[in-house]
Amino acid sequence: MPAHHSLSPAIQNAAFLKHGIDAVFLAFDVPKERLGGAMLGMRAYGIKGMTLTSPHKENVIKYVDVVDRQALELGAVNTVVNRGGKFYGYNTDSPGFVKALKKYGIKKNAIYTVIGAGGAARALVFGIAREGVKNINIVNRTVEHAEKLKKDMEQRFSGLNLSVCKLGSNDMEKVVRSSKYLINATNITLENRTATPVPRNLLNKGMIVFDANYAPLDNRLLSDAKSKHCLTINGLELLVNQGIVAFELFTGRRFDYAETYRTMMSAAMKAYKESEKEKKK
Repeated sequence: MPAHHSLSPAIQNAAFLKHGIDAVFLAFDVPKERLGGAMLGMRAYGIKGMTLTSPHKENVIKYVDVVDRQALELGAVNTVVNRGGKFYGYNTDSPGFVKALKKYGIKKNAIYTVIGAGGAARALVFGIAREGVKNINIVNRTVEHAEKLKKDMEQRFSGLNLSVCKLGSNDMEKVVRSSKYLINATNITLENRTATPVPRNLLNKGMIVFDANYAPLDNRLLSDAKSKHCLTINGLELLVNQGIVAFELFTGRRFDYAETYRTMMSAAMKAYKESEKEKKK
């Protein structure tokens, strides 16, 4: 999704306003080949912080002076903070996922199935493994990518029970049916109201279904899950919880979580509805 379509300016600016902070968050589309120039601009203009999305999360590391340990382990930086001319790199994907899940409860002994094996899936598996979750299935179109993620996580965390299977396979049907948590970390539902990575018949009442994408909120996966009486979590939860982590990094301060969450979520919903209206014109 291009930066100018992001809801991040709306939620960050709402938080700045709420807390009386003299700052503004703006969105810029930066081509891959111009990342270096953008980072020079950040340094030259004294910009205090920025967030980045793909394809910049890996490439930006070489422009950062100090990389946070978790970001280093994930191999991706999506938040850069300028402290006295020194750039510090962080990854808010993993703590954002964890914060979003914690709101609904993380059951350590439950079975988690993660659809995808890219950067978002990696951040998610890393995050829940750090929380003590042991039973994780990784389902992906390309099994080799899932196997690579499995091997990497097993090297970082002891006692993990990780399994891998191909999206759409009979094995996938078995692991999904046995899962308490089902999390989509692919772009299958992104800007698509009809596509879903998991057929409705595999969803069970009481399952917790989380989609990392927020556009659209009424995608097929979540609609199917609601019809099967599952607890659903949409991508705005991830966006807002990532935003809270970034906001506190930008400001160097801790804020009341509930208050900041309400401020950001209200701004996110308003901006999302406005963007949907624009798309229909």
